[in-house]
Amino acid sequence: MAHALDLSEDRLSLALESGRMGSWNWNLSTDELGWTPTCKAMFGMPADALVTWAMFIDRLHPEDRDRVDALCRAALDPAIRAPYDAEYRIVGPSGGTRWILSRGKAYFDGARAVRFTGTLVDVTEQKEAEAHLRLLVNELAHRVKNTLTVVQSITERTFRGGGGVDGIRQALGGRLQALADTHTLLTLSNWQSVDFGSLVSRSTGHLVRDDSARFRMDGPTLALAPKAGVALGLVLHELGVNAVKHGAWSVEGGSVSCLWAIENQTFRLEWSESGISGLAAPTRKGFGAQLVNRFVAYDLKGEARQIWRPEGLLYVLKAPIGNTLAE
Repeated sequence: MAHALDLSEDRLSLALESGRMGSWNWNLSTDELGWTPTCKAMFGMPADALVTWAMFIDRLHPEDRDRVDALCRAALDPAIRAPYDAEYRIVGPSGGTRWILSRGKAYFDGARAVRFTGTLVDVTEQKEAEAHLRLLVNELAHRVKNTLTVVQSITERTFRGGGGVDGIRQALGGRLQALADTHTLLTLSNWQSVDFGSLVSRSTGHLVRDDSARFRMDGPTLALAPKAGVALGLVLHELGVNAVKHGAWSVEGGSVSCLWAIENQTFRLEWSESGISGLAAPTRKGFGAQLVNRFVAYDLKGEARQIWRPEGLLYVLKAPIGNTLAE
């Protein structure tokens, strides 16, 4: 019988250790509190330490002590006999905080509690994962709200610009696709940043498929902040579409160079078109023209200039790197 009992206890101990759990047993008749080595290790105690109730309470986070004490009293109260299920923080010798989940049960001899036993498991990683998930959900909700605001603004202003149904549909579809393309690049980096070179290529490179020599892009590798990536993705789309409809890519042999750099803590973008003869500034500024300036001013806290040269448009954008680059 004794051998079978020892074997059963060994199996239980192995199962607890496999689950990284510790067990505790409080003999209320003798006031002896027994903890397994795993249980003591969670509390930063050596395996041979003698544990008392006072030591246990002392290791709890000050904000959790009264609550845990009340749960224990409810479990030991013969009139309540509540199951013990507690989640609390412990403070280690070095000051670090860990989360512990403890479950147990009190055993009674009549109306007197004689034994209180249970298990412990460290759930710190789970709590941190839950906190990270809550942060991600909140961040996602914030981004969705911002995106819907941008979509609403683009839609309203596109329709306000007038024109035929086909023209409105094409303009709106292109702008929403540009927004979606930027979001795709951001998703690949878990919304941490977007590579500007990839953004330029995705936003405008596809607009000139016939001759790659008509589009030159060059600059250092830069990781844009998400907000800056969305703004610049739309700006680049408008510049590219304008080049196709009215600019360098609307005439044979016309070309565009897109250059960027960091100068004196400032992000600088230069979009230069050439190959046109006698280009004049438009007499009417549509939403696209407003977009390439307003997005820069609002989202990047920068400035942009459109210079209508006879040979083609020169667009220069400048913005502080603190509002442009990812941290």
